[in-house]
Amino acid sequence: MIIYNALIGRKLRSVKTRNGKIEEVADNIIAGDIDACGKRLIPGLIDVHTHGCIGMDTMDADFEPMCRFYAEHGITSFLPTTMTMGYDALERVTNAKTDFAGANILGFHFEGPYISAKHKGAQNEKFIKKPSVEDFKRFRNVRMITVAPELPGSMEFIKEVASECVVSIGHTDCDYETAISAIDNGAKSLTHIYNAMPPLQHRNPGPIGAAFEKQIYVQLICDGFHISKPVVLATYKMFGADRTVLISDSIRSAGLPDGEYESGGLKVLLRDGAARLSDGTIAGSSATLLDCVKTAVRFGIPFDDSVKMASETPANMLGIKKGRIEKGYDADLVILNEDFTVYKTIIAGKVFS
Repeated sequence: MIIYNALIGRKLRSVKTRNGKIEEVADNIIAGDIDACGKRLIPGLIDVHTHGCIGMDTMDADFEPMCRFYAEHGITSFLPTTMTMGYDALERVTNAKTDFAGANILGFHFEGPYISAKHKGAQNEKFIKKPSVEDFKRFRNVRMITVAPELPGSMEFIKEVASECVVSIGHTDCDYETAISAIDNGAKSLTHIYNAMPPLQHRNPGPIGAAFEKQIYVQLICDGFHISKPVVLATYKMFGADRTVLISDSIRSAGLPDGEYESGGLKVLLRDGAARLSDGTIAGSSATLLDCVKTAVRFGIPFDDSVKMASETPANMLGIKKGRIEKGYDADLVILNEDFTVYKTIIAGKVFS
């Protein structure tokens, strides 16, 4: 397949794909199958932290509607993200069918159950457990796990599983020294930086200071609600586009109107686009990852870097060959209209929408 007349960077180019891979990116316009009409062509977005959308949740273990919705909104790959729930519920999710038309499921992100009760956020405290390598072995296709490294057994757990999946520090009350130790043992990311963790203080830098010193990846919810504009910009300056990963942290209310919803067995109220528990605790977002890219641009981050933080950077964190429009990379691409809505989504070299 050939996509032509596509704006990549500041030039109109053509992209040839074969067998789901990008075979050639040409500067000249070669007539082909899809006329991009001078619109922007970007790599497909990769959401590594999303719980759900349009009334569906990862814990429902029904992924077909989610795959379709994400593809329609420019997300070509994602990690369905679990809640802190019982082992049987988690095993049901990881054993569910994941091969559907639309966005690719690359594996699962376990947000818990090995987290801090103090910083549980919108997670259900009764399902929190101490890290156990033996218990974790029962789950298949876990690509990322959020862990509070101060819990007993965490360091041994991190050291053991870091070669199999991305270990992300989050929902934690750990101090700087503990975070440094976790990173030295293999942790390579912070889960939704600033949220559900100690703040960065000048004499007590905590996990955020450790992440900056070690320059690991940080996941940033850029929905315009979780993190204020100045802090989004400061994070971009601190970690750069190479280490900042935009995430949606969306829940089942994404794509739906204000109302009452459920997440992880807890009641969630969506008002004016903000999702909260009944006690006021923020309970995820109702944004898509493309919405987060738009917000980053609106806040003043350059377009190319905003896209990179939602495509190439998460791909690099996961160690996969996606997120770039270059020969040899997966042909997951999105053509955008001027208003940043999706014109066409292309997954593995085939048009989805």
